[in-house]
Amino acid sequence: MKKYFILFLCAALILAACISLKSLAVYEPGIWEGEGEGYNGTIRLLVETDSSSIIDITVLEQNDDAMIGGEAISELKEFVLETDSTDIDAISGATQTSEGFINAVDDALLKARMKK
Repeated sequence: MKKYFILFLCAALILAACISLKSLAVYEPGIWEGEGEGYNGTIRLLVETDSSSIIDITVLEQNDDAMIGGEAISELKEFVLETDSTDIDAISGATQTSEGFINAVDDALLKARMKK
């Protein structure tokens, strides 16, 4: 009887862990395109996700100044990947570029979110 109890307990713990891991899934794994309006036009990105985080961001298009906007986008990409969030501050002097980039990432993540 004790052997069956331990077996049942192990099975219950494994099942609970699987259910718990499933509830952590936020995104459908894949690559998602997003757009946002920067200072000089549309910023288009590809955002790669696994089930729970942002893996990579690739800039497809951006028309903002290479020195200011390009540098800001590079920093913003690092911040988003480090924090796994778009809840970050804009880069001073490149506010519209920052907002466009963040909106583009949010647009892609909205498409990646799992429907529950």
